[in-house]
Amino acid sequence: MTQPITPLELFHAINAGQVVEILDVRNIDEFELSKVEAHRPVPTRNVPVYRVFEELEAEAQRTVEDAIVVCGQGNGSQLVAEEFEGLGRRARSLEGGTDAWNRLLVPFEIADLPGPVRVWQFLRPAKACLSYVVGVPGQRCIVVDPTRQPEAYLELAAEHDMTVAHVVDTHVHADHVSGGPALAAQLGVEYHLPPEDAGGVVPFPNRPLKDGDVLDLGDAEVRVLSMHLPGHTPGTIALLVSDSVLLVGDTVFVRGLGRPDLTGQAEELARDLFRSVHERLRPLPPQTLIAPAHWSSAEEVNPDGLVVTTLEDVFTATLLNERAMERFVEEIVTSLPAAPESYDVIRRVNAGQVAPPEDEIDVLDVGRNQCAASTSLL
Repeated sequence: MTQPITPLELFHAINAGQVVEILDVRNIDEFELSKVEAHRPVPTRNVPVYRVFEELEAEAQRTVEDAIVVCGQGNGSQLVAEEFEGLGRRARSLEGGTDAWNRLLVPFEIADLPGPVRVWQFLRPAKACLSYVVGVPGQRCIVVDPTRQPEAYLELAAEHDMTVAHVVDTHVHADHVSGGPALAAQLGVEYHLPPEDAGGVVPFPNRPLKDGDVLDLGDAEVRVLSMHLPGHTPGTIALLVSDSVLLVGDTVFVRGLGRPDLTGQAEELARDLFRSVHERLRPLPPQTLIAPAHWSSAEEVNPDGLVVTTLEDVFTATLLNERAMERFVEEIVTSLPAAPESYDVIRRVNAGQVAPPEDEIDVLDVGRNQCAASTSLL
């Protein structure tokens, strides 16, 4: 029996350039919706499993030695790998399939911050989403923009003897289903979500963070400051950690801006985005580290595995240097691609307005994010 490869092992193997080929044996519509990708390109073929078995010997010959075989849950791919092995072609199956890949979270620490505070950025490769744990070892921490799979955050908190004191969503997300309300309820801690993004009413326990609110992490010198940054959504907040790292949600990315059209207010929110950028972000120190909630391409991931930039580098973007609001709004609004149809449903789920069955939520929570207005602003 061939030994499968875990999602975490595959993530690191791709980034190390050790994966020669991926053979994805799902149906073409599933393959088009979500591919197995990390930070290096990998040659990938999609051949539905029934076709593989129709031409088993030929497909074994077409497949590169030591390829990774992928399916939805890992059963079909394991069978293919074993059949290939019987024909003299080595291959490994992705354990748990794309279901497990979709849940994978990989933490990387943002190092060398001042004082006792520490920040970990969690990469979710399947969706190019980012979430965070911010805390002081031996004291308290917060979880920011969490996914529906909280185990990785809780394991890291336990490893560093931290108690989760707050769960924060910087905005009502449109691209993925938040785990924030469930995690806060599970732990019995405060949850924070901008009510403006939910039409003013949030039907579950929630304490909105106001501009200037402080979350104490257990040390008088370690504070997380809330900052209102409307633009991507009406209520978006950012969290300034130790005056050095800004968890900025979808306001700005390493190579782009958060799209302002997902609530049906594109021009109005584009103007808000302009004001947030110039009135709230520009006055901050240029070396403030910007930590967004998404990335769009591998070029945005630095050699340490982090998706971060500095405020100084953000303002090298031509569009962000645009001082005329109307031109800024025109450039943003006219460049927007169509948003996926599922985004409106996801927003309503995250706002507590609808509660689909779990299997429908699983389907909604698949596919890379499309939250950037542009990825070519540099």
